[in-house]
Amino acid sequence: MAKLGTENGASLKGRSGLLENLLQLLFPERCLLCRSLLKTVSDRPLCPKCDHIALPVGVVCPHCGAYGNKNSSPCGCRQNGYALQGLFALSFYEGRWRILLHNLKYRGRLSLARPLGRWLARELMLQGCFIPQIVVPVPLHYSRERERGFNQSALLARQVAKELHIPFSELLIRNRETESQTKISRRERLLNVRGAFSCRSELKAGAQILLIDDIFSTGATLKEAAYCLQCRGALVYGAVVAYNPLRQNC
Repeated sequence: MAKLGTENGASLKGRSGLLENLLQLLFPERCLLCRSLLKTVSDRPLCPKCDHIALPVGVVCPHCGAYGNKNSSPCGCRQNGYALQGLFALSFYEGRWRILLHNLKYRGRLSLARPLGRWLARELMLQGCFIPQIVVPVPLHYSRERERGFNQSALLARQVAKELHIPFSELLIRNRETESQTKISRRERLLNVRGAFSCRSELKAGAQILLIDDIFSTGATLKEAAYCLQCRGALVYGAVVAYNPLRQNC
């Protein structure tokens, strides 16, 4: 993965310090899992009792599913030729972390998007992972978004872009409503999303894009969205809140 300089990351963090202090005074931050008040703004918005629950993942190979050291490739897969060049995940999709994302995605707890997006962005900076020119969310079909009232990936992506001080753009369109990916096989997932996305505008060759979604399971959706952007000449990396390795071979 391309790296972000530590000086650049430190300066970004410094510029947002005063605003964060003001927001902390007006709206004290709460633990994402137990909702207890946090004494200070933290890169990890969890209280000491809940901090151990979020098991860090780091860099994930989107092709073989290996994960490990945050600062280097976890496997020997060659990324050349793949639409999705790399992936970063905050934590595993299990236990209370799974409930947290269900609260955001299905129960409309939109307030969770800000601390989760901010945490994801800060981890990307802290670990020196790929930092792009544009942040793009995986879109919902307009009928699904109208029914739900929001796109959780867009909420997360807006916060990531804000924290990284780079543009947010809804470059992708979901052309058709697809079947829910949650209860179908890996092969069915791949077929379900094939050709499901299109790009709103032309991109400069080599445009560096960070594609944001909430969960990476088989990766079918994120890879298909990345393929659409790659066809326009973009170099695409992904970042998600949660990784579900149990669905890799399902």
